[in-house]
Amino acid sequence: MTMEMTNDEPTAKCRRCKQDKTLNNYHKDKRTPNGHYDICRKCRILHRGITRDAEKNKEAILQSQNNACAICGVTAKKHERTFVIDHNHDTHLVRGILCSNCNVGLGYFKDQPGRLAMAIKYLMDTDGTAT
Repeated sequence: MTMEMTNDEPTAKCRRCKQDKTLNNYHKDKRTPNGHYDICRKCRILHRGITRDAEKNKEAILQSQNNACAICGVTAKKHERTFVIDHNHDTHLVRGILCSNCNVGLGYFKDQPGRLAMAIKYLMDTDGTAT
């Protein structure tokens, strides 16, 4: 989170909506340097609503995915605690249920298929064992 001063009030840019807002628009977080979370209240409330609604359908979504991660296929039985609801941050639509490793992987690649394709190409070009 980057901080600036506007009209003598410190502001920060929300990691989700990318808008500069005064710190009273953020929940407090003692673990951060500025004492506030890096996602604004509005974005956090929206995110919680998406996941809360999807939780109601989690079993049906999992069944449609053969009770496994939609990407790697690891079963929910083995890793139930680490399964998360994945959604598109622009459209707010639920995409499926993923194991935490696959979900974090998508996040690191910023949900961009082109970046993932480049990573696959890199692996194929450098060791030829990617599947």
